[in-house]
This record gives sequence, C-alpha cells and structure tokens, in this order.
Amino acid sequence: MTNLDLTIIVPTYNLGQYLPATLKSIQEQTIDIELWLIDDASTDQTAQTVTNFVRGVPHYHATFFNHHRGIGAARNFGINHATGKFIAFVDGDDLIAPTFAETLVRGFSLTPGVVATAVGYDWWHRSRGGSDRFQLLSQAEMFDQVSHHGTEIGGYIWNKAFSHAALDAGNIRYKEQLRIAEDYDFTAEYVAHTRGNYAYNPTILYKKINRPNSTMHNFSWDDRRQEDQIFDHIYQLKRLI
Repeated sequence: MTNLDLTIIVPTYNLGQYLPATLKSIQEQTIDIELWLIDDASTDQTAQTVTNFVRGVPHYHATFFNHHRGIGAARNFGINHATGKFIAFVDGDDLIAPTFAETLVRGFSLTPGVVATAVGYDWWHRSRGGSDRFQLLSQAEMFDQVSHHGTEIGGYIWNKAFSHAALDAGNIRYKEQLRIAEDYDFTAEYVAHTRGNYAYNPTILYKKINRPNSTMHNFSWDDRRQEDQIFDHIYQLKRLI
C-alpha cells in the first residue's frame, strides 16, 4: 500500500528501444507516483527492461502475463491493483513532461467535485497548447469533447487522470474484446456515468509517438466496422447526461 495520490498504469508489449525513454520521462516526474507496469507476454527485451526499472523502488510495481491478453486486460489489471486516488495511463512508447503527474493531480483540487482532469498533447503535429491555466467543464461539455474525433481534449485516455473511486463506483473498466477505439469507449463511458466537474489544462505535457509497427497501423476492415459500432454506442450514451 502507498499514500501516493496518483497511480500511472503502463501496459508494455514488445516495445524494444522505445520503452527506456518512456520510463525515463516517468522517473523525472516532479511528484512521487505509484507506477504499475503490466507486461503482456513480450517476446523481446521489454520484460527485462521492466524488471530492471522497478527493482528497488517500493512504489514501482510490475507484473508479467504468461500469454498475450491485450491492452484492455493490462489496463484493467492496473486499475484493479492501483492504490492511488487518481489513475492515469501512459502508453509505453510515449513521452510525458516532468510536470505531467503534478498538473493532473493539481486539477482535482481546483474546486469540489472534480472527477477527471486532462492536459494538452502533441500528436501528428497537433500542438496548439495554451497557458498553464485550468478551465472547468461540465459533464455535458466534457462528453462533447470525448465523444468525437478531432476535439481539443479528445477521447484518448493517455492525457487524462480519472477518479479511482468513480471508476469503481460505476464499474468502469476496459472492454477487453475491443481492438480499436477502446480509449473512446472507456472515456465516454466514464463521463456519461460520472457527474461532476472536469478540469482541463491546455499546456502540452503528453507527446504521442508515432511508432510504425504499433497496433493502430494494423487494423482490418472488421476492426473499422467495430469502430463504427463503438461510436454508435457512444452516441447513445449521451442520453444519460
């Protein structure tokens, strides 16, 4: 058990040369965090990199699946074992600024009833950013942001932190069978079922790395049809708000 406010969850799978830079950026955070690394049966040196990184650090934890179960299963394992009041997710080939964790946590103290926070991100040359100043959004405003492609905040999970208590209260977990748009599904489910304020700081603190052999570059037509079904479901969720 720890008394750290934020748990960062990082699924890992055959990340090769990308993972060390990600772990270094986590290590350089300006506040202490709990870390869960969940290796999804990597067949390269990733598992050894994970083992070496957590060794000797009490609030860094690792687990190793004995067969490949998918990113949803890895993230769910992290949620179920996290002890932080807030939960954030980082992809194992991405980079976070030193103040990423601190800023996400700071957003929860802006006003009573903040249930999730978000920061700006850089991906595919999208780096508009803004000043280090939070803005509050209603549940409906946040849902509009997370339920559509191309919005400023986005439906991704990796530039956000979620209330652990709210995740458990709504039984919000990843649908492990999804191969595409699982971020949008998770985030939209969370917002649709979680009343309260949402805090957004546009400062760019998360950098998404475009890895050529990543899962997102290998989707089939069946996956794309599944994405359409997911967004149909997301649009139906709006009635809950």
